Amino acid sequence: MKRIALLILALSAATCFAQKDPEAKTLLDKAAKQAAGYKSITADFDCVYENLAEEKSETYSGTLLLKGSRFRIDVDKTITFCDGKNRWAYLTESNEVTISKIEASNDDAPEDKFMSDPLSLYTFYRNGFKYIMGDTEEIGGKTMQIVEISPENIKRPYFKIKYWFTPSNDLYQIKCFQKDGTRFTLTLTKFQTNQKIDDTQLNFDAKKFPGVEIIDMRD
Repeated sequence: MKRIALLILALSAATCFAQKDPEAKTLLDKAAKQAAGYKSITADFDCVYENLAEEKSETYSGTLLLKGSRFRIDVDKTITFCDGKNRWAYLTESNEVTISKIEASNDDAPEDKFMSDPLSLYTFYRNGFKYIMGDTEEIGGKTMQIVEISPENIKRPYFKIKYWFTPSNDLYQIKCFQKDGTRFTLTLTKFQTNQKIDDTQLNFDAKKFPGVEIIDMRD
């Protein structure tokens, strides 16, 4: 019964998103342009993974340092460094780092996009999505504007994504609704822009991790 209910929910959502709302596009475009114009972004965030069928959830907290196409993400005992083309994923418990090329896809879910290019959360609506303005919600004394988008390709594993934008058009939260009943929510609990970030903070330096095992997956 749960699977049938989820299928009905997904089909209902698909029906609601039969348009591209100009007002929603204006807000999405404005937020994307603003984020791209920042010299740097530093943020604290919470990630929540929910499995509705199993009634389980997991929460992870992390930090983000971003400067242009380069960034560093610390979350769940993993430190990810990126220079815009390559990614170093360092596992603190095993003292090993895996190096790989960034190969982003339009089919990637938001959590994958965040780990390969945080700014892509602001822009991936441009390719193959419909969007509408949602309700407003009061959070922490601020009125957040919700925008909902859905993929035109119904074969994608998710059927809806919701954005919460602050009054100043910065992203506060994004939530992805998967067809299998799982949910992913990313909340930026602290968000600062144009702070000074030293380049050394964004580089993986093997000298800082004595004895690290390096696994290079690049061709």
